[in-house]
Amino acid sequence: MYFEVNAKQVFATTGGKAFDNSKPVVVFLHGSGFDHTVWNLQSRFFAFRNYAVLALDLPGHTNSDGPPLESIEDMATWLNEVMEALDTKDISLVAHSQGCLVGLEYASRYPDRLRSATFITSGLATPVNDVLLNAAKDDPESAIAMMTGWGFGSAGHMHQGPIPGNSMVSGGKKIMRGNTPDALSADLNACNNYTNGKQAAPKVQGPIQVIVAGKDRMAPRKATDELIAHLRDPQVSVIPESGHIVPQEVPNKCRTLLKEFIFSNNPAE
Repeated sequence: MYFEVNAKQVFATTGGKAFDNSKPVVVFLHGSGFDHTVWNLQSRFFAFRNYAVLALDLPGHTNSDGPPLESIEDMATWLNEVMEALDTKDISLVAHSQGCLVGLEYASRYPDRLRSATFITSGLATPVNDVLLNAAKDDPESAIAMMTGWGFGSAGHMHQGPIPGNSMVSGGKKIMRGNTPDALSADLNACNNYTNGKQAAPKVQGPIQVIVAGKDRMAPRKATDELIAHLRDPQVSVIPESGHIVPQEVPNKCRTLLKEFIFSNNPAE
């Protein structure tokens, strides 16, 4: 569905059901360079179980108007403006990678409507090496190749996903090429410049879930352990065989973990 925030068009998929803000809401946040489609299987599952679903495109990504936002803090402010525009309540926030930094900032600053928070494959910070930063600015196609090459684990590279004939790597490249030209560079710089994670994480209230990928080359275990250490009593699950892009590589396991956590902490009628 499309709606407006600050006179800009915003897009969110609602999982195949009309959005109803009287229901508990599951909000999905994508990572750097991606869009709502990373959550296709999970968003549909919750929409057909009496949840309202918003899998958002951040500004400048696929169907949402640009320009892309330049800082994690600005993205958290924008997310709050989205929630206010749609008058949502009883929110379960589900975030992946860069989305986790946005989720940390949002949850620490705007806790009133939040019922649970899930962080998938991220740390308190996401430093980005200069080679990737420079490529995103000057040679986007090279940066896209790096992101998909490092981001997907063996399932993505060996075409072992649950959808026959689907290539996760090719799909990821297509999504990144479809964003505004400077979206990936803006995302990566926002991640690289974000330093408030250690201050934000202890302020996150309510039930917290962390999902860790055992073969993650973009958010290594040292980084996820630091995130876990700064959160209040998180429920931690490890998927040993997955690379960084958990929602697509192991969508069924991801969905099961989300289902058990959200059903318990933000139940729908």
